[in-house]
Amino acid sequence: DVLVNNAGFAYKAADPTPFKGQTEKTLAINYYGLVDFTERMIPLVRKGQDPRIVNVASQSGFLKQVQPDLQKKFVDENLTIDKLNALMKEFAQAVHDGNHKERGWSGSNYGMSKLGVIAATRIWARQESGMISINSCCPGYCATDMSSHKGPRPAEEGAKNAVIPATMESPPTG
Repeated sequence: DVLVNNAGFAYKAADPTPFKGQTEKTLAINYYGLVDFTERMIPLVRKGQDPRIVNVASQSGFLKQVQPDLQKKFVDENLTIDKLNALMKEFAQAVHDGNHKERGWSGSNYGMSKLGVIAATRIWARQESGMISINSCCPGYCATDMSSHKGPRPAEEGAKNAVIPATMESPPTG
């Protein structure tokens, strides 16, 4: 009855790969992989007795990393997965063209991928209202391989933020 999407990838700050070279892989794993998998799983999850989806996002997915005109697009109540995919492709194209900051986009591939996850969560929560409880959560900065074990919290503490909406009675959605 529960799907927890916890895949995540980030380049280390010391990685020599140029920003432009990091975009495709980061979005492919953190955003497109999650969206594609979830879209395929929703019909199966919907059949559960108490179906839930929890997407592990990040505080890095904050809305204000993009300019106000783009913020409006990410929170538009008429946003669909297709339109969101187009927005994410627009970001990737702007990075490829070397003008993403001038066009109001973030300077963080990881942050953009997680903003996409949060927006997708809101879309699915709206579409599946009354059928599936769908939420996103942030585990916080944890001591994991991804943070080079620099986070102040153990991974077990961060995991609780996904376990709570996955197991609580009558969870909210969205």
